[in-house]
Amino acid sequence: MDAKVTAAGNGLPTPEHEDYYAVPLVDEAGAGPGIIPQGQLLSWFLVWRHQETIRHRADLIAVRIAKGSDSMAPTLAPGDIVLVDRQDKNADRPGRIMLVMDPDGAGKVKRVHAQHLPEEKDYRLTYYSDNAAAYPPEVYSLKRDFEGDWHRAIVGRVIWAWSDVSGK
Repeated sequence: MDAKVTAAGNGLPTPEHEDYYAVPLVDEAGAGPGIIPQGQLLSWFLVWRHQETIRHRADLIAVRIAKGSDSMAPTLAPGDIVLVDRQDKNADRPGRIMLVMDPDGAGKVKRVHAQHLPEEKDYRLTYYSDNAAAYPPEVYSLKRDFEGDWHRAIVGRVIWAWSDVSGK
């Protein structure tokens, strides 16, 4: 990739490259129905690695919320970019915002609640939208809908978001 060096400002030193991660920005995912074509790299997103929520993380991707995907409004809006830790698939704490898949393979950004069902040797996964009036919860069985594979259901946890606040 051809990196473009720009001035840091009058009298300011350029940033140290060791202080940043170059995170791949992949194509859009829906906050609602969507897809995650992770094979299509759009660009690289520079992330300051010393930021508290990013420190000690290694498997990150940046994903743009697709146009027309308003199920996570007002928290996330179309065009916002979320940073996802693909190593963190822990859905034990209800309400975490995660990049998830539905059984058809569509990717979306949702709040997640995983309820263990020991008598059935299964988990009930509930995907919630912040715009709940327009988007009811989606309920899935890990065993039945995702063949018991967490990786088919949850891509990772959203740990950071960039938003254009001019429209909020």
